Amino acid sequence: ESHKTDATNASRTMLFDINNQCWDEKLLNKFNINSNSSFLKAESNINSSTFLRTYNSITYGMQNSWMGTKLAIEANEQKDKATNILTPLSQRFKSYELFVGIGDSTKVFAEIGYKNRVNDSIRNNELQKVNTSNTFYLDSKLIQNTNTNLSLFANYRTLKSEEENIDDEQSINSRLQFNQKLFKQVVLWNTVFETNSGTLPQQDFTYVEVEPGQGTYTWIDYNENGIQELEEFEIAQFQDLGKYIRVLLPNRVYIKTHQNRMSQTLTINPAQWSVGKSKSKQFWSHFYNQTSYLIDRKIKREGNSFNLNPFENDVDNQLGLQLNFKNVLFFNRGKQRYTTSYTYLSNQSRNILSVGFIANSLKSHQFHFNHKIEESWLLSFQSAFDNNESTSENFTSKNYNFDETLFNPKISYLFNDNSSFDVFYQYASKNNTIGDKESLKQQKYGMSFTLASSKQSAVNGEFNFFSNDYTGNPNTPVAYQILEGLQPGKNFTWSLLAQKKLTKFLDLNFSYFGRKTETSKTIHSGSVQLKAYF
Repeated sequence: ESHKTDATNASRTMLFDINNQCWDEKLLNKFNINSNSSFLKAESNINSSTFLRTYNSITYGMQNSWMGTKLAIEANEQKDKATNILTPLSQRFKSYELFVGIGDSTKVFAEIGYKNRVNDSIRNNELQKVNTSNTFYLDSKLIQNTNTNLSLFANYRTLKSEEENIDDEQSINSRLQFNQKLFKQVVLWNTVFETNSGTLPQQDFTYVEVEPGQGTYTWIDYNENGIQELEEFEIAQFQDLGKYIRVLLPNRVYIKTHQNRMSQTLTINPAQWSVGKSKSKQFWSHFYNQTSYLIDRKIKREGNSFNLNPFENDVDNQLGLQLNFKNVLFFNRGKQRYTTSYTYLSNQSRNILSVGFIANSLKSHQFHFNHKIEESWLLSFQSAFDNNESTSENFTSKNYNFDETLFNPKISYLFNDNSSFDVFYQYASKNNTIGDKESLKQQKYGMSFTLASSKQSAVNGEFNFFSNDYTGNPNTPVAYQILEGLQPGKNFTWSLLAQKKLTKFLDLNFSYFGRKTETSKTIHSGSVQLKAYF
C-alpha cells in the first residue's frame, strides 16, 4: 500500500509540474518582445564620434486586447579633435511609451497611448536637456466592412522648454477618414479631415541665372532700367526663355501655424444599370457625375488655442489657403460616341511671401464633346467661359481680372490606336476688367500628328498660327499673362518630338521647338537626350 501511495503522489507531482509547464508556455506565448540596438565608435583625422541607438518593445496580448511598452534611446556625440568642441551633428534623446488596445488590430480596434520624450542638445559644449514632451494619442479603426470604413487618429502633444523665456507649446495632429458605398456601389462617398500643427518659414528668395532651357523663369525689363527686380520675373512660356531659377534664401524666421484640411469626393456611377431590364435605369446608366471639394487652410497659431473649423475665414491670421470645388457631369463617359461632359471649377489660393500675399481665383465653365464616326474619324469640340483673377499685395502691376471665352473645334483622322492626324481651330477672347482694360481677340489655326510603332518609337509634331488682335500696352506683366508669352499680330510656333527605345535600358529622345513673330527673327531650340535605366 505504501508503494501505491508513493506512486500516486509521484504521479500527482508530475501532473502538477506538467500543468505548470503548460501554463508557463501559454503565458510566454502571449508576449511579443522586440529589440534592435546598435553601437558605433569611429575615429578620423578630424573627428571622433560615438553613436548609440536602441529601440525596444514588449507587448502582452490577450484574447481581445493588448498592452505594452516601448523604450527608445539615441545618442550621437561627435567632437572636433583639434578644438575638442562638439559638432552640430551631436544630439541625444530618450523616450518611453505605454499603450493599451482593444479589438483586432487588423480589423476593428482602438489603441490609446502615452509617450514621454526628453531631448538633449548642445549647451556650453555639452549635451544638456533642452525640452521635454508629453504625447497622448488615439489610433483606431471604428468601422470596417464591405460598404463602410471609418478610422480616426489623434495626437496631442505638450512641449516644455528648459529655457525660461520660451513658453510651453501645445500641438494637435489628427486624421479622420470615412468611406461609404451606397446603393450597391452606385454612390461612393469619401471624406478625409486632417489637422496639423507646425511652422511655416517666412521665406525670402532671389533668382539665379542658369543655362538657357535649364530654368523655369524669364526676366523682362518692363521699366527698361537694366535692373533685375522681383516683379519683373515671369514663368517662361517657352523652353528657351527659361534662363532663371528661384532660389530660397536662408531664413531663421518661422511662424507657428495650425492647418485644417478637408477633402470630400462624391461619385455617382450607375453604369451597372446598363444590363438591367428597366428602360429608366438603362437611360441613367449613360451618366456619370463626380463632385470634389478641398479646403486647405493655414492660420497663425498664437498661444495654445486651436481653431479646428476649416471654414472660418480669419483673414488677419491666414497664412495660406487652397480652396477647390469641381463638378464633372459625363454622358457616355469613355465611349467616344456622343461623349459629352460639363465641368464647373471654382479655385482659390492665397500664399504669404516676404513680398506680401499673392491671391488667385478661377471660375470656369467647360464643355467637351467627342464623337467617333465609323472607325477613322473623331470629332471634338471644347468651349470654356472663365473668370481668372490675380491679386498681389505689393506688386500692383501684376493685378488683373480676366473674362475669358474659348471655342476649340477639332477633327482627327485615326490611322490606328496609336497614330492620328489632327486639324483644329481655336477662338479665344480675353478682357481685363480692371487697370488699363487690356483686351485680346485671338484666332489659332493648327495641325498635329502622332505616329507610334507599338512601344518602341513615337513621333509627335504640331504647327500653329496665331493671329492676336491686342489692345493695350504689350510691355507689362498683364500683357505677358494675357498673350501667354506671344506678341501682338501674327505668331507661328511649331514643334517635333521623337522617342526611340534602343534597348531595354536605353532611350533616345529628340525635341525641337521653333517660333516666329512679326517683329523677331525665327528662334530655334532643340535637345537630344540619351537616357539609361539602372
